[in-house]
Amino acid sequence: MDTIMEISKAIRQLKTDKQVYGFLQEILTRAELIDLSKRWRILKMLNEGYTQREIAKNLNVSLCKITRGSQIINDKNAVSTKYLKERITK
Repeated sequence: MDTIMEISKAIRQLKTDKQVYGFLQEILTRAELIDLSKRWRILKMLNEGYTQREIAKNLNVSLCKITRGSQIINDKNAVSTKYLKERITK
């Protein structure tokens, strides 16, 4: 079984946000958690309409990292994009 799929299934079986939070803290290093958090913030800011340059300045990241996020946000079939769009309408 693909390892990422196995991790996805493990997360899906957890019952609470606190359990998911604990799971992520256990399997990821502090640096990986920071990177994951920053990537999510990039997606959220792009979705909110911030420019790539504004995001680079606010989060102190390269435009390359933001470009990847921009490609995801522009993909209407991307899971992240669908989640963020639904989140705004709620």
